[in-house]
Amino acid sequence: MPDMFGCFHRGSPGVKLRLLILTWIDLPGRYCGMNALNERIARIEQALSSVLPDSVDSSWLTRVAGGDCRGASPEWADAFLEPGRELLRRGGKRWRPLVTVLTCEALGGGRAADILAALTEIPHNGTLIVDDIEDASLTRRGGPAIHTVFGEDLAINMGNLMYFLPTIILERTTFDAATLAAITSDWLAVMRRLHLGQGYDILWHREAALFPDEESYLRMCRFKTGSLASLAAVLGARAAASCRPEIDEALIHTLGGAWENLGTGFQILDDVQNLSSGIPGKDRGDDIVEGKKSLPVILHAAANPGDIDRLTRLFAVAAEKTPGGDWSAVEEAIALLEGSGALAEAREKGRELLGSGRAAIEGLLPESEGRELMLDMVDGFARKMV
Repeated sequence: MPDMFGCFHRGSPGVKLRLLILTWIDLPGRYCGMNALNERIARIEQALSSVLPDSVDSSWLTRVAGGDCRGASPEWADAFLEPGRELLRRGGKRWRPLVTVLTCEALGGGRAADILAALTEIPHNGTLIVDDIEDASLTRRGGPAIHTVFGEDLAINMGNLMYFLPTIILERTTFDAATLAAITSDWLAVMRRLHLGQGYDILWHREAALFPDEESYLRMCRFKTGSLASLAAVLGARAAASCRPEIDEALIHTLGGAWENLGTGFQILDDVQNLSSGIPGKDRGDDIVEGKKSLPVILHAAANPGDIDRLTRLFAVAAEKTPGGDWSAVEEAIALLEGSGALAEAREKGRELLGSGRAAIEGLLPESEGRELMLDMVDGFARKMV
């Protein structure tokens, strides 16, 4: 799953942290003081470190394994946990856990959701490790892809562990039994959706002549990207509801739907950016090299079926030169999508989803620092991506 906005660096001290945040988001609103963001991100980093610390000991292993760990070496565990730590250290916007924390705050739940921050961020990073192996990607967040540094075996194992590792926090929350059951059910459903979405995406780029329609693509995006964004908001709302009983299931699910639209819109705009200005830390047009049937490609093929054979050929030529890629084929494919207006059309569809999601958040949440920071965050992302 693409990492759309990576540059916050884990463990960065004071001044460096503030400068890095300024590079990824532009917050114009009245609640935009950097101290407001720094304080929340510091809490999120603490939550992530409680799940995946810089080094582990026997008590951590016992908690993760859920039982006796005699004979399990913490030093060896540190060696095979390092791929996950390395990716977290490289950065990431932490926007999913920010959504969790800010949603809870906006609904009057205070810091009740802080402990849940790892339930989206750590699995997200796991998906990136696995996705780069599946796509034979060579770079991630401005450095070599994790599997090229540590080997595919350790990378696969760590990527898979990161899906499940944060569930250790569920054993030490103070939520009531019903809230805990709902959080667990929500999380399990999203883990299934992530893999369904990735399955469709892999199938489409493995089958060169298979071009899905727009509806199928949007469903894939909702599974693969929108579902984790939705979970971020749902977790925050459930944490708030645990101490604010007036928050009902309808509100929780509507907030989840709003963030599913936003996550899907971000993915579409990410696809467009890949084929236009390029994604920071990745090569412009590498979706073509990987054979991705992104929305601009799908829209062009639907409007110009006579170009399908040409697109298929260009994808094949680009892939033949992997790992370097035949960039002349990439540029020809991009020119085709630009010329037909497919890039512009996809960009507009992404903007529409961002607009509907933003409007829903503004209408559903009471005016508060948490709500305004979320709205400013969405606006900042939109400006940088479009």
